[in-house]
Amino acid sequence: MGRSGRYYCDYCSRLAVKTPLANSSDGLVLTGTLSDTPCLTCDDTQLEIGSIDTHSIEGCRKCQGVLLNQATFATLVRERRKSYVGPDQTGEFAPALDGPRDHHSRLACPKCCLSMDSFFYAGPGRVAIDSCSRCETVWLDCGEVTSLAEAPGLR
Repeated sequence: MGRSGRYYCDYCSRLAVKTPLANSSDGLVLTGTLSDTPCLTCDDTQLEIGSIDTHSIEGCRKCQGVLLNQATFATLVRERRKSYVGPDQTGEFAPALDGPRDHHSRLACPKCCLSMDSFFYAGPGRVAIDSCSRCETVWLDCGEVTSLAEAPGLR
């Protein structure tokens, strides 16, 4: 990515301009360039190439969900928690609404098509995430990055 906010593909030299989503609580930036990956929660929507902070992700413009690899997820959460200076937020959490998906409604991994595991994040924050251990990918719903960053606990 250049200083002008433009992404250049090293393979095809295609240009895409980054567009921060004005209403994104997680700081999601999308390029308008569609990936080959369908959104895990929206029907008939493709994910777009984009970023959160300096990390490459695939994101949905409609639901603002984010697909990223596990290593990127860990680094993003660590960096966001370290740089957060506001008050700790516990947020409202209803396990029936925000808890892990049951086996009947688990998301299918867009890479291998197997059911993703849904579980409560083991670190700070009241967030249930979806992860595919086979493909090492994580799906985060809108606002979950911010919830993890603002959660009480060691920074």
